[in-house]
Amino acid sequence: MGAMNSNRESQPWAGTIRPELAILLCCASVRTDPAASDRFRGLLQKGLDWGSVVANANRHRLSAVLFDSIEYAAADLVSVEELRPLRENVHAAGVTSLVLVGELLRVYQLFDNAEISIIPYKGPILATLACGNFARREYSDLDFALPQRLIPRANTLLQEAGCRPLFDPREAHAGENNFAPGQYAFLSVKSDILIELHTERTLRYYPAPFDFQDLTSRLIPVEIAGQTLRTFSVEDTLVILCVHGAKHFWERLSWILDIARLIEARQVDWNLLATIAARMESTRVLQLGLFLAHDLFGCSVPDSVLMAARSDRHVRSLGAQVCEQFAAQSETSLSLWSRSLFRVRSRDQFWQGLRHTLRLGMSPTESDRQTLQLPRYLAPLYVIVRPWRLLREYGLGARRPPKNAP
Repeated sequence: MGAMNSNRESQPWAGTIRPELAILLCCASVRTDPAASDRFRGLLQKGLDWGSVVANANRHRLSAVLFDSIEYAAADLVSVEELRPLRENVHAAGVTSLVLVGELLRVYQLFDNAEISIIPYKGPILATLACGNFARREYSDLDFALPQRLIPRANTLLQEAGCRPLFDPREAHAGENNFAPGQYAFLSVKSDILIELHTERTLRYYPAPFDFQDLTSRLIPVEIAGQTLRTFSVEDTLVILCVHGAKHFWERLSWILDIARLIEARQVDWNLLATIAARMESTRVLQLGLFLAHDLFGCSVPDSVLMAARSDRHVRSLGAQVCEQFAAQSETSLSLWSRSLFRVRSRDQFWQGLRHTLRLGMSPTESDRQTLQLPRYLAPLYVIVRPWRLLREYGLGARRPPKNAP
């Protein structure tokens, strides 16, 4: 695919990012890039608002990355007292990851014994693929993918194993043809861990439905705690991560770092990656994720891929918008209009994006049903409830994000 480009070009927003956040952008490369290590130490010597640094690291799920960078390159610049909240966050995340991995292996073995095909992804799987260790990435739940037709069996199996469903039991059977929730969520009573099952029906933010037959043809092995599991290929995972980041408007830096780390840690078939993204109608979403991973974290991307991304004015504009939201001095949520426009422009074609955005705006979620509980025979009216709720929560102007945003 051509030469690899890993040099970050100067961006107009770069000088506006406050140092309390800029320090997170360079700490990921401290171990591998002497220049990043020097920038890191320089920022620490600027008299930072340390409370803001810790809050940003926690918000962006980068506490472990920051802590590791300080231990490696700047232990002499941060006092024991300043380091304490970071250390506590990292310790808590480490304990959580151990519990999650135990539950991951238990659930995977449960389904394997029942001969039900299930694909674990994100969480400890991604941490192992991208970081080489399930404890080097922060996560709080478990994600699995399986075909919608297997949900009734999966529902029975998990309940028998001590997991409580957090959805209407009727949806386990109705989801294939009628309403399906945003995910089939279960709470493990034993470990208090959230387990989310995703299907081609629940993954609403993908323009094209998951083709499990195609995806399973490219599964790769990953070893965790001495057990081998099978997960999505690196190329499929990259598309999944980019769609997920775009779904949440790239509000968290760790989602971008995940992409950069995965590319640096694993061999990528760039031609296959482009083919998968085109098949999923997510070429621009992928290009935006790669653009951000390169420009914010210096990730190596082939010149031809980077040039294709930068030649798309929508990718450039959306990338600048994401970076400017990081540079903003106050934490605000995008308005309903801005959210809709972002989604339309993220799609490969305008009309494709408009249809996709309208579908998302009219397709009810669990939050809509919790806002107004209607009898089942009035369920079609949720297509009216959803836009009303979105307008009420996000308004037409920027505001602080709601606590339980979808």
